Amino acid sequence: MPVNRHRKIWSSLAAVTAVAAVASGCGSSGTSSNGGSASGSAESQTAAAQKRVEAYMRTPTEINQRVPLDGKIPTDKPWVIVSCELPGCRQITDGAVAAGKAAGVPTKVLTYMSTDETTYAAEMKKALTLDPIAVSPIGGSQSPWNSLQEEYRSAHVFITPIVIGNTEPSDVVTEGSGSQVQYSRTGGEMADYVIADSGAKAKILLQDVPAFSSLKAYTDGFKKQLSKACSDCKFTPLDLTPSQVASNSVVSAIVAALQKDRSIEYLVTSDGAFLVGISSALKAAGLSNVKVVGGLPDYANLTELKSGRSMAWTGQAQDQLGWVALDIVGRKAHGMEIPPGGGGAVTQILTKENIGTPSETGLGVPDNYQDQFLKLWGLS
Repeated sequence: MPVNRHRKIWSSLAAVTAVAAVASGCGSSGTSSNGGSASGSAESQTAAAQKRVEAYMRTPTEINQRVPLDGKIPTDKPWVIVSCELPGCRQITDGAVAAGKAAGVPTKVLTYMSTDETTYAAEMKKALTLDPIAVSPIGGSQSPWNSLQEEYRSAHVFITPIVIGNTEPSDVVTEGSGSQVQYSRTGGEMADYVIADSGAKAKILLQDVPAFSSLKAYTDGFKKQLSKACSDCKFTPLDLTPSQVASNSVVSAIVAALQKDRSIEYLVTSDGAFLVGISSALKAAGLSNVKVVGGLPDYANLTELKSGRSMAWTGQAQDQLGWVALDIVGRKAHGMEIPPGGGGAVTQILTKENIGTPSETGLGVPDNYQDQFLKLWGLS
């Protein structure tokens, strides 16, 4: 089974976001209980989590979208993609262009520079001059172009964001593909995995970079589910800054936190790209017993998973995000209800047992996801 190489938008944007978001180089930590009202014994909580996890680990055979469109996606105006110059943006853009081509929808791509937010707003403004049906910005946050909503409203053009973790839907902004809705859900799925594996008694180091809104959604989802489903689980938050990411200080901060409390059994990260070199660092620090899990794995993470150097990852079908976005565009054009997060791309908890052979070509499941979308769109 092929699995996704998630090329990181957020990590590459770290130095830029550091200027705008957080000046401090210090992370925050402090042991916390789950703070919730989970009920039942550890045995019953473990059994319930295990039952949910079994579903998360199955290889998806169907896309998440189920309701056919009420009509064809309009093809008389272009769908404009406003992407960044980074590889992660390019991967998602390629999927969106492929979806447009398959549906007969003309697509145009504009590019902003991740090092200059003013270019993001400028390209979003330029997109309106192309007389589009919709515009899909990829990456970053909603703030650089949020003030343009009135111009979009006047032009009768809507915005369908892709991989923007603080998407705020309105009459102009639709649900987003790869928004906080999906990241929060997958964070909750990983919480269930840790609950089941630990017998509902996990001690966790929860590493995040809250300045990246999509990543914060993952840890928020993790904490919410932990609170709901595990009364005896405890976590220590390790909130780091973009400047620490940019200076490659994440692994050293993690090791320091784990050395401070050697009773911690699980390291949960919101983004696998942060953990480059973590296996060697843990071994050198005498912390090889710590189980490494998390979200947004890249090819290196999955290779380590295959060799047993990490335990589990919530894999996402990044190659489907453009298809999900065009599905949202079609539903919006026909005045149809759009499910939260557009229904999202498929996800799967990946372990050594079900990962198959790691690949750089994408999660790749379902095998016929393109045909499934085309059928919903009345094109096959």
